[in-house]
Amino acid sequence: MNLVTSWLFLVIHFVFISAPEQFISLDCKNENHGVHGQRSLLECIVKSVVPISIRDLIWNRVREDGMEFLFEYFEGETFTTPGFTLAEPDWNNRNLNVSLLLTNTKMEDEGEYECDVLTDRGTATLRVSLKVTAKYTSPVMSSIPKNNIKENQPVNIFCNSTGQKGMIWWFNKLGQNCTHDAELETKENNDGLFSLSSKLTVQKATSNNSIYTCNFLSTTGFQKETASFQLQFDRSSMERRPDEAPYNVPITNWLVPIVVIGSLIAGFVVALLCRKKCFPQRKKSKKQVNGSSDVLL
Repeated sequence: MNLVTSWLFLVIHFVFISAPEQFISLDCKNENHGVHGQRSLLECIVKSVVPISIRDLIWNRVREDGMEFLFEYFEGETFTTPGFTLAEPDWNNRNLNVSLLLTNTKMEDEGEYECDVLTDRGTATLRVSLKVTAKYTSPVMSSIPKNNIKENQPVNIFCNSTGQKGMIWWFNKLGQNCTHDAELETKENNDGLFSLSSKLTVQKATSNNSIYTCNFLSTTGFQKETASFQLQFDRSSMERRPDEAPYNVPITNWLVPIVVIGSLIAGFVVALLCRKKCFPQRKKSKKQVNGSSDVLL
């Protein structure tokens, strides 16, 4: 009998001691995504089967050397690190939305975060992650030589942008991948962004294949950017197609004579038509029976 009593005591003790912690839980988005220079949200909601009141709420960033404090609400008072706050500005201790808002996301904000909640019905803890990407700035393209490029002349084309770490692919007008002829230089800036610069060497540039495109692709695959550049050729050196007029022959040399001859022909035709219409041939009528003079009909 003592064994049964002891067992019941343990069950009752487990239920009444552990039950309060089972009343609440955290429903958070495990993987969150943010963009450099913009707002980011770590979504997290407190779930409860009964009405609760939050006594203590803490958000920390998980570091290799320990926890970094970001936000805390405790018994009516709020303590924050600049750049971090709750998503709802009118939040109170009965609001179950405890999502954390990053007001100006930086590349260094990427990592793992922990949310701890203490209520009058128990506690809950959960960790979430944040992935940060950076949009590439509008690519700047140029070439050496800049213009007056000769046919089959070697040309260097440059493409530059700033964003997150990634790669640059090159394609020509025909859609052929030219990346194997390019050199990529990557430099990390003080703000955590990367400056990407690529130089494509075209050994024999031709006017028939004068447009080149550089494609930026981040290592995470989230950000992309594309730009195109057209080489400026010297027209005097471009190969002339059979159906084109010679580049060195002014258009007036053959157009003016055609216009003059056409005008003369048109004037002659108009004059001929006008003569027939305005001056019809006269015909003499037969003499009248009474001997009067001829009457023109």
